[in-house]
Amino acid sequence: MKASAPGKVILFGEHAVVYGRPALAVPVTQVHADVEILDSDSTGILIHAPDINLHAELNTLPSDHPIASVIHNFLFLSRVSPSPLTPLPKGEGKFPNLDIRISSTIPVASGLGSGAAVTVALVRALSLHLNFPMTDEEVNAFAYDIEKLHHGTPSGIDNTVVTYAKPVYFVKASPSPQGRGARGEGNTIETFKVGAPFTIVIGDTGVSAPTKESVADVRRLWEADKTRWERVFDKVGEIAKTARQRIEIGD
Repeated sequence: MKASAPGKVILFGEHAVVYGRPALAVPVTQVHADVEILDSDSTGILIHAPDINLHAELNTLPSDHPIASVIHNFLFLSRVSPSPLTPLPKGEGKFPNLDIRISSTIPVASGLGSGAAVTVALVRALSLHLNFPMTDEEVNAFAYDIEKLHHGTPSGIDNTVVTYAKPVYFVKASPSPQGRGARGEGNTIETFKVGAPFTIVIGDTGVSAPTKESVADVRRLWEADKTRWERVFDKVGEIAKTARQRIEIGD
């Protein structure tokens, strides 16, 4: 089985979206993550991701490895495995023998949603291959849980845009990582139409900026002076609202 997912770019609302303000994001379909899953004659789950020089059996990877965590959690969700964080016992239960091939044209740590795209493509390929159907909403919630494992307090916008592959107006239900909306409940997720075509130029500097570090940096600033940064986030949110209106009317 094969599945793919696009990249994404946040047009307006970057970082402020984590704190409950609106953001606009669109899929970047010119780049994408692709996953192919085949039944294997070898025992276990073999993972091949040449873009990151990864060729390994699942049980040899740490449970918090970005790709391993997706597979472990999916197999737990689909009741193949008794736990999302422990190695799967070979030869027991419904343990599948799989060959998983992952490739991506999305630059890593560049703000284009590479991690979310790999997660969404991988979980969709697994759901198809193992006959465990999932709705877009379920895929989105799963991907958000994975984002939290690796990015700390993400907004949820990356996985949402990548899952639905449409322009999205997104408002997180609560700025608190423990608050309402932890798995997507209560979030405002609205797709919208573009009134007139427009061109976006995305420049890749080649300098990596891991999402988890960027999110943590902003959080430290916010915690040091919440009053100031709440005002900044309010202004960013207003820009996002106005931008949506303009884009919808083609202005």
